[in-house]
Amino acid sequence: MGAHKSDIVNTKNHPWLGVRWPVKGSTGNKYIVTMFNSGFDCDCMAYRKCKHIKEVEAKFEDVE
Repeated sequence: MGAHKSDIVNTKNHPWLGVRWPVKGSTGNKYIVTMFNSGFDCDCMAYRKCKHIKEVEAKFEDVE
């Protein structure tokens, strides 16, 4: 696991730490994005910040 820092939401001590978001990939595969103190992690095979993480981050743009 390697969490990726968010430029949109401060995840450190965020009340949603540990929340897992299901994300459907472009090929229909299902992935899980999880919030950690250090950022977000996805269970897909990408080694850098993936589009699944960016999709979850985008949900915070109008909230924060």
